[in-house]
This record gives sequence, structure tokens and C-alpha cells, in this order.
Amino acid sequence: MKNFRLTLITENQNSLEKGKKFANLICETLNCENGFEISKYEKLKNSYRIGIIGKIADQNNSISESIELTDRICSPWIMNFDRTENEVELMFNKSELANYRNENFNTLNWANFGIEK
Repeated sequence: MKNFRLTLITENQNSLEKGKKFANLICETLNCENGFEISKYEKLKNSYRIGIIGKIADQNNSISESIELTDRICSPWIMNFDRTENEVELMFNKSELANYRNENFNTLNWANFGIEK
């Protein structure tokens, strides 16, 4: 079974409690039961770095599952395709084009999704 790692950088969150609430909501959205790691992100004011590890259920369709999982949070994502591994890495940057699937996700500033080797 393959694992994915999702790294999220939030903004405009002035307490650890708000960061944890956001992380729990993302975990629920992605059906991740492993929990998360959270720490202060010093490069942006009132920001947190959240790390989530989850499982890819369908090994044969890991690319489409990766895209579907990240689309539950927001869009658009930039995709890097690795043909030799048949895997993708997805990156999100907040912009005027950002479309959040839940209004509580709008504190997301940056995200990276990848399959662990």
C-alpha cells in the first residue's frame, strides 16, 4: 500500500487551536485517521505548517485518486507527472483563481501533495 504526504501552510490563524481545527477538518475531508503534525510557520504571520500522512486505496489508479483527494479541498493544483514511477506531485498556491470546496478552507495559503517512496 502506498502512502501520501500532504503538507499545508495556513494563513490568518492567530491560535494553535484554530490551526488544529483546520487540520482536523482536512483529515475528515480526506478520510485520514492517522492524525496530523502541526507547528508554527515562521515565514508568514499567524501561520501554521500541517503535515498529514494518508493511504492511497487504489494502487492501480493512484494518479486519479491523488487528483480526486486534493480536489476535495480546493482547486486549481499544479501537477508534476513522473512517468517512470507513474505518480504525480500536486502543488497549490493561493491566488485569485483559488476555489475552495469548503469556506473554512480559505485559510489555506499553499499545499503540496505527493506519494511517499
